[in-house]
Amino acid sequence: MERLALIQKVLQEHSATSVATVSFLERPHKYTQDDSLYMREVHFVVKVGSMDAPTMSEVASSLNVTQGAVSQMAARLEKKGYVTRRKSSQDKRVTTILLTKKGKKLCEEHIAFDQKEHSDVSERLGDFSDEELEKLIHYEKIMWEIFTKWMN
Repeated sequence: MERLALIQKVLQEHSATSVATVSFLERPHKYTQDDSLYMREVHFVVKVGSMDAPTMSEVASSLNVTQGAVSQMAARLEKKGYVTRRKSSQDKRVTTILLTKKGKKLCEEHIAFDQKEHSDVSERLGDFSDEELEKLIHYEKIMWEIFTKWMN
């Protein structure tokens, strides 16, 4: 196969994978008997759980999203009982986010789920050497650069 046709095939496969990933992220998943959560919500809970009483701006920076997005997500998750928000007693402009008991349980369950899934992916990619996996990581970084450049 000539190089440009091969590049076109790579881009087609990347596009198909991207569509599948977005579809997965944007579909609610049943995590508890009562709640369906979007993967972004679950990852938000896990991120907050990995930090020590983070501020809204710390979470935004860590997730590479705006503070407005974090505020909206925190409000939704607070209504569902996974997080609480608290104003700082020293500076009322600062709000910290804490996991509730329900949020901590979800965080632990999702970390265990991720570990199992990562192990399954590792098995599926068993034919790839570490060097080949490093090349895949490099490829993904290049694709990110290309597509973010096109967005501007």
